[in-house]
Amino acid sequence: MNDELKDIVYSDLYRYTGNVRTRKNIFATYVEELRSSPEFSYISCFRKTQYYANDLEERKKEKIESWATKFVKLKFWICRHHLDRLSRKYHIQIPYDTHIGKGFYLAHFGRVIIHPKSVIGYNVNVSTGVVIGTQFRGKRKGAPTIGNYVWIGANAIIVGNITIGNNVLIAPGAYVNFDVPDGSIVIGNPGLIRRAPSATFSYINNTIMFDEVNVRSDSRMARRGGF
Repeated sequence: MNDELKDIVYSDLYRYTGNVRTRKNIFATYVEELRSSPEFSYISCFRKTQYYANDLEERKKEKIESWATKFVKLKFWICRHHLDRLSRKYHIQIPYDTHIGKGFYLAHFGRVIIHPKSVIGYNVNVSTGVVIGTQFRGKRKGAPTIGNYVWIGANAIIVGNITIGNNVLIAPGAYVNFDVPDGSIVIGNPGLIRRAPSATFSYINNTIMFDEVNVRSDSRMARRGGF
C-alpha cells in the first residue's frame, strides 16, 4: 500500500485497536486484525477496491495507458472480486463507490446495507442490521448524508435525502427519514429527536483526529465522487 491508502486503512485500524501508525508493530497489528476481525477485513478490502477504482478513473480522464495502468486494473479486479466474496460471506452490502470518511467502524459482521449514493463522515459507528438507503419519490428522494461522530445502533433504518448532523446517536431500532441536528439522540419508530450535547460520549472510542478545513474539503470531494 502507498502512503495515501495506508492513511485511510490505518485510520480505520485505529478505531478497532487503538494502535497508532507510528508504532513499529503497526503492520503486524494490521495483519492480525485482518485475520481475527471479519468487520475490519471487509472495510480494509472496501478501501483498497475504492482506491484502485478511483486511480483507474483518474487515469482514464488523463488518458494514461501504460503497463502501470494495466497493473492497477489487475489490482482493482482482484480487490473487487474479494470484496464481492466477503459481501456474500458476511452479509455486508457496501458498494465500493460509497463515500465513507476515515475512521469507519462496523461493530459486528452481519446484515448491513448502505446505498452507494450515501455520504458518511468521519468516526462513524454502524451496528448490525443497519440499513442506510434511498427514497425513490417525494421531497426526500435520494440518499442520506451523515456527519462526523455518529453512532448508529442495531437495526436502525436511515432513508431518504436527509442530513444527519455531527455528534448524533441513532438508537437501536430507530426509523429516521428526517433531518437531525448536531448533538442529538433519535429514538423510536417513528423517530423522535432528543437534544443531547454529549450524545455520543463513551459510545465512539479511539476516534481519529482531523482539522475541520480538511474535513470540509473531503466532503466536497465526496459529493463530486472523488473520495
